[in-house]
Amino acid sequence: MADKENEVYLTTIQSQLPSHLSVQLPKLIPHFQKLEALVPLPKDLPELLRKGIYFALIQAVLRLLNRETDPLLPEILPEYKELIKTIRETYASLNPETESNWLDECIQFGDKSAYHWEWKHFDSKELF
Repeated sequence: MADKENEVYLTTIQSQLPSHLSVQLPKLIPHFQKLEALVPLPKDLPELLRKGIYFALIQAVLRLLNRETDPLLPEILPEYKELIKTIRETYASLNPETESNWLDECIQFGDKSAYHWEWKHFDSKELF
């Protein structure tokens, strides 16, 4: 996805994001442009699945930034592919409806994933 297309999509879904994510979106756009250059996001997805992936990625990137972890570290980049894969598989098995809590669950999954990545790659090594 081209950088401009990515920025337009992020701006389009901004009004659908919870307010705590929506207000952070302008600072996240440059990170997404870099992220998509390194981790291609799937195209031609059902809109609800696409939103779910983006909502999870937005929350994960924001959580890492809030914890002062660079979301583009080499250790973290492969984790985004797994996050996308898991969301796609979950979507296929659940086939959620628009009225469901799908997007909220995706946000929570992105948040939990970011905490897990940080633990897996950094915190656990400090303890052991």
